[in-house]
Amino acid sequence: MDSLQSLFTHIIHLYYGKAFRKLKELEVHPKQVPMLFLLGRKEGLSQREICEEMKIKASTVAVSIKRMEKSGLLVRREDEKDQRIWRIYLTERGKRIGCSLKEIVEESEAAVFQGFSEEEMHLMKCFFRRMIENLEQVKYE
Repeated sequence: MDSLQSLFTHIIHLYYGKAFRKLKELEVHPKQVPMLFLLGRKEGLSQREICEEMKIKASTVAVSIKRMEKSGLLVRREDEKDQRIWRIYLTERGKRIGCSLKEIVEESEAAVFQGFSEEEMHLMKCFFRRMIENLEQVKYE
């Protein structure tokens, strides 16, 4: 029996399996992708601003920044007006990889949703948003 959950899990497994192979070629960890995209849109954010934008803990961001800095994807610079704040910027390598990641995402999305009509795509987005809202409401104690 194919439950909705098992089908959804299978889709995610296939999607990420293929995406991870491409990320490995770029020497990027999958969890670094959202920060690369964020900094590609908004360079010069502080660590606190990154936490707020990504809705993740400061310790998680700190570890990611350290690893990404070590691998040459980003650099930290002191804020010109407030030396207590460090601003995060993509390196040229980080920018190149960000562009490659955009292409990978676009290609993957085109492959996943091949053959769907505009109306079906609109409905799917509505369903996905509703699922996200439902999951955000769940309280685990």
